[in-house]
Amino acid sequence: MELQKPWSVVYKEIYTIMEKNKNHMFRESGITNAQMGVMIALDLSQKPRLTMKELEKKVCLAQSTVAGLVARLEQKGLVECGCDSEDRRIKWVRRSKTGIELCEHTRREMHKMDQDFLSGLTPEERELFVQLLFKVRASLEDMEAGDSFVKKDAQNEKS
Repeated sequence: MELQKPWSVVYKEIYTIMEKNKNHMFRESGITNAQMGVMIALDLSQKPRLTMKELEKKVCLAQSTVAGLVARLEQKGLVECGCDSEDRRIKWVRRSKTGIELCEHTRREMHKMDQDFLSGLTPEERELFVQLLFKVRASLEDMEAGDSFVKKDAQNEKS
């Protein structure tokens, strides 16, 4: 009898399969998964454009990494960049017309992919699964905001 895997291992396996599928889908558009992460962050934003600092926070990546991703997206004509009219040190980024079209196409494709991944669940199970994912994310965000991860890591290092 096989030992039951911890849920975190199963989560990692699911994540890996989903990333592989997304990479395949994005490759057809000529962009990487990381570049699409930037596009999705811009797409989901309530603002017409984001500063580079705001974008860094949304995608949880370092400034240099985001700058490189944005530069490649700009070369591909998917985003437009500029400087704030009042403070030239502040750089902003927004989706271009082509970038908006890519996001619309990708949103439809990702919805199909999500449906395929959840096809083994009943409608009720799908709803519960999604609700639980949001609940777990909220718990993790609360823990992160309270620096629980950092405190636990520091305590483990002292032990």
